[in-house]
Amino acid sequence: MGRKEFFRGIDHQTRLRVVVVSERGRVIRFTVQLEILLEDIWTPISRYDTHHGFAHLDVLHPDRTVDKIAMIAKDFNEALQIALADFLTNCERYINSYMREK
Repeated sequence: MGRKEFFRGIDHQTRLRVVVVSERGRVIRFTVQLEILLEDIWTPISRYDTHHGFAHLDVLHPDRTVDKIAMIAKDFNEALQIALADFLTNCERYINSYMREK
């Protein structure tokens, strides 16, 4: 079983925290978390993961509530690619939504 953990910078105040656990080329668990730098603290905004045994998006709110949205993907490999693409393409939308609630 292999585990990879890394950050992918989007800009100086936005990054993705990525953790992938795989076995024989097959993703068996992952987390992709969108974080922004607020008051010198890296703050999670939204997160795709496989916690609870299924791929889903957790939309995090400043009041600490969480909206959980199930993903439709054929497997965790595909779900991981969807998660990365979504955050890289739509990170500003997620950030703006979070900041409006703050």
